[in-house]
Amino acid sequence: MALPTDAAMQPPPMDRTAPTDLKAAVVALGCFWNVEAAFGALDGVVRTTVGYADGQAPDPAYATLGDHAEAVRVEYAPARLSYTALLDRFWSRFDPTLTPVKRRYQPLLVPQNAEQAEQARAAWADAVAQDERAERVEIVGDGNFCAAALRHQKHLLRRHDDVTAALQARLPDARALARSPAATLATGYLGGHRHPSRLADDQDRLGLPADALSTLRAAARRHGSWNAFVQAGRST
Repeated sequence: MALPTDAAMQPPPMDRTAPTDLKAAVVALGCFWNVEAAFGALDGVVRTTVGYADGQAPDPAYATLGDHAEAVRVEYAPARLSYTALLDRFWSRFDPTLTPVKRRYQPLLVPQNAEQAEQARAAWADAVAQDERAERVEIVGDGNFCAAALRHQKHLLRRHDDVTAALQARLPDARALARSPAATLATGYLGGHRHPSRLADDQDRLGLPADALSTLRAAARRHGSWNAFVQAGRST
């Protein structure tokens, strides 16, 4: 798994070339670990942060969440990805057959500005017209978001030691790993939300050694098949 000496001293290629003109969106769709992967796999997403939204309790934490919901902040390049495309991803992942048993898993759209709010309401209305159970999705007006502790960031990535170690070797600390665009995309693969064939184009910018790429490919195949099965079940 060893990286070339010069590679180990600098961030992954896609981190070095990541766009800086970004917008943010906040969504909630249940457990934030998998939601982070689902959105991190999208072209145009630069980084994701898991955390908490729509609550009044001060200083929320995973074990003391209060009235907050688990949420994900998605930073994206508007030149490559639109908010409406993110809404499409949200609704494709929303399962109308599930009723949250806890407030922490409440599905939310948390617009960050008036334009997002208008687009979110329009998408919500379209979804409700197709299935009235979509009414359980709430659109939150104040746009609040609080990041979770570092140990919750890139959870699916950190379950694979070889990929985590290869990325961490190129980054200064755990906080940099949590914010890394390469770590964001790798998490998308590990959650099965990006087709393994895309690695042919992504491997150079990820900057990972062969064994770590093999791990991404295997996980994408394994979890991707399951995700496709679940999505097919929702459409029948």
